[in-house]
Amino acid sequence: SVGFKTLLIERAHIDRTKNNNPMVEFDVGGDCTNSACVPSKAVRSIAKMSAASNIDDDTNQDARETDRKWLKLARRQANEAVGKVRGREDSSRIGDVPNLDLEFVQDCHFVSDHKMKITSYDNSTWLEGNGVSVANATLTEKIISSKKFIIATGASPILPEALTKAATNAGVPYLTYRSLLRPNSFDTLLDTTAKNIVIVGGGATACELGQSLSRLGRKDLNVSIAAPAILPGEDVTLQEAAIRILFNDNCHLHLGHRAVDVIENGGSPVLVMTDNSSIPVDCIIFCTGRSPESSLKSLHLDKAGIAWTANKGVTVNSYLRSKTARHVYASGDCASAVPPRDRRSIHAGWTGFNVVRNALLPWFLRSRATHPFVPRVAYLDPEVAGAGMSAAECILRFGVDGYDSFLVPEDGNDRADVESRERFTDANFVELRAEKISGRLLGASACGPAAAEIINEVCLALVNRLTVRQIARTLHAYPSHGYLLYRISTALAMQKISGLLAGCGVFGRFLGAQLRNFARVATIFKFKWLPWKKQSMLKLSRWQATGSSNALVLQTEKGGPSLLSFIDAYNNETLCTQILSENNTSLHIHHGKREFTEWLDAKG
Repeated sequence: SVGFKTLLIERAHIDRTKNNNPMVEFDVGGDCTNSACVPSKAVRSIAKMSAASNIDDDTNQDARETDRKWLKLARRQANEAVGKVRGREDSSRIGDVPNLDLEFVQDCHFVSDHKMKITSYDNSTWLEGNGVSVANATLTEKIISSKKFIIATGASPILPEALTKAATNAGVPYLTYRSLLRPNSFDTLLDTTAKNIVIVGGGATACELGQSLSRLGRKDLNVSIAAPAILPGEDVTLQEAAIRILFNDNCHLHLGHRAVDVIENGGSPVLVMTDNSSIPVDCIIFCTGRSPESSLKSLHLDKAGIAWTANKGVTVNSYLRSKTARHVYASGDCASAVPPRDRRSIHAGWTGFNVVRNALLPWFLRSRATHPFVPRVAYLDPEVAGAGMSAAECILRFGVDGYDSFLVPEDGNDRADVESRERFTDANFVELRAEKISGRLLGASACGPAAAEIINEVCLALVNRLTVRQIARTLHAYPSHGYLLYRISTALAMQKISGLLAGCGVFGRFLGAQLRNFARVATIFKFKWLPWKKQSMLKLSRWQATGSSNALVLQTEKGGPSLLSFIDAYNNETLCTQILSENNTSLHIHHGKREFTEWLDAKG
């Protein structure tokens, strides 16, 4: 509260897992602590143990009970992890902080510019650290007033109305990550007799749940992911890595099409896709994104003159200040200035700190409240991560040949060789992207057991505008996972004379700097700055960027899907001819041929 009189308002959670006695829970921490980051990584930990175990099912009298053992252990691990984190975030300690109060509410909403009406629970209940049954809860209505408000209501899972209605009509239960991962909710999977679980959606949450459930589930359980794409918005290299990882863990992938209906087919429910294909389904887990709409709608923001939209949240500027109500700020996933790709727990914390600073300090001490470099990690095993500019963004800004890029697979490197029996290495790689002349790092993608840690180092380099030469001068332990990043940086730095000179003392670095200055001057005489040339190059870059971010979905000989970016297919003349051929038998294209043809036609 930094000396200001502050009131925190948190909506209490109703736990309805106890059949006839729903309980009111007084926990802070939001989704990350209670139903997302913490429990999902705890479940992942047990799933990793399960995959690494050497249990021989043929020697077990009851294989089903063996399978349930891992699910039970995952539930216990998730509950224990959440409990420990909640202990560190214990709301009862707020009572000891001067000028800081907390109200757990059933409902709250604006009644005017500076006033809110709240329906709150008795403080003595949550100060004791205990829940209370809904029937015994004491509620009080209050009107509170404040000079300034900070809205940090986050986002909720999106439930497609048509699909949930169809699932209900077909008698198919459905879940979200919240209803699955919150403590005591994992029993749903322990008790289910479902043989076909379909995850609708292809983002990081869908991938993480898909792999964990495939590893933890019964041997007769089929886990499928149905989505137009895996990790949409990320580089095709990262999407391909995630596909290989999931396929390796027997997670069935149905890509290139959307789920549109749930119907009965021969007495069994199926999920119908846009290409009229069907997937057997007994339970659906919706991972179709998150939206701030539900929490913001209940606040009656119009009563305070606060502009907002269902998709983006509260309309704010770069300081996260409302554009229509200057006394109101928003942070995290409910702020329009936070791009969808950057709506992650670490960024929510960053914007929360900075929005408090901007709200309380004088104007000359305020600054942009969002971060330009947010690490993006999907916690598969191995991890999949990225940061900075994607390949498509680099192409759009610099053109295909306007930046340096280097990708090295981990397979065949020393660390992968010594651990080849311990873990899956086929999908692992590190890729760096850097400015062609200066060598300044632009972005990176990585897949590996320590991809998140590699990307943390990349973010450090991005924030401090480091070059590949500077990374190459920093020794990395051998054979650490980060050693591959060091090798790639060295290779990128050494491919130019200026990079070679960087290792030749002070005078060498001076000569290298002059060579780079000469290269910058030389670009002026290529006349790319002329309006008609600039327009033509921009059009080409847009076309190339589209080709880099879109891919053909191919069927491999092993039966799993594989991706081939449009731009890679175009650059391979033989492959391009095969794709366009009507009599092609060597390539099994599952999806994307029509889109690829349209992309080619768009070049003109």
